[in-house]
Amino acid sequence: MVDEPEQRSDFIYEPQAYIKWLTENQLGEFQVAIDAGAYIFQDASDYTHGFFQIELSQALAENTRLEFLYDYVPNQFIGLKEIFSNAHDHHTEHDEERLDSHVWSIQMEHELSEHFMLRGLARYGIRDYEEPFAYRDIHFFTVGSHLEWVISPNIELLAGYHFERGYTDHTKTKHYNDDIGYINNYASAELILHLASRLKMKMVVDYEHNDFTSPHVHDIHFNGNENVYQGELELSYDVNHALTLNVGWQHGKRKFNYESHWVDNNNGWIGAKFHF
Repeated sequence: MVDEPEQRSDFIYEPQAYIKWLTENQLGEFQVAIDAGAYIFQDASDYTHGFFQIELSQALAENTRLEFLYDYVPNQFIGLKEIFSNAHDHHTEHDEERLDSHVWSIQMEHELSEHFMLRGLARYGIRDYEEPFAYRDIHFFTVGSHLEWVISPNIELLAGYHFERGYTDHTKTKHYNDDIGYINNYASAELILHLASRLKMKMVVDYEHNDFTSPHVHDIHFNGNENVYQGELELSYDVNHALTLNVGWQHGKRKFNYESHWVDNNNGWIGAKFHF
């Protein structure tokens, strides 16, 4: 999915509910979890959308766990986009770009030692665009790994990398000279500091590079690429065993090689989590 700049800013509410059920079987602990919520935009209501996730998790041995996940985001509004009515002229029209997203994932985590946890990830997904942008439909796969290091009781470090490849149908995109197939490389590092018994700080740095794979020489994505840098800082405080408060800030910069300037993206949040 290609993110477009200058799509407005807004105040967003993020209600979310997470339900978990645990039991034991011959292999060990088995868990079913359902996560559902929404992003509700105060003014730009077109961007409001929900999400749903179901997770099945099975312990295979004392230090190994296998997880299966399904994520679904229906009718997500991406923005008002240009669509070429004819590939041989410059006449364009604007229409709403919306999609349904389906992602199936498998993840295995293994405790290498008391201080190290290794996770492996593989996933397959579909981004199913509504008309008139159905020609943009994408199938993608992702593989990656993450390492968690508990340096001390008060310091944790997480690092990860994943590779993703998104495929389009070139015969469908040819008429519009608009093919968003891509190769994605993503790296992330996260530092967690327990500043006090109830206070925790999380710092995250991400880097992402996208190479577009459009074969159409008149497509703006032809030989195109994108770089994304992002940093995040969050503080969370456990008021008691049932309530956690958090506040954070995220800053990102992104640029396509066919653009003349960088685009800044800033997000701040304040929230609460209730456990019962």
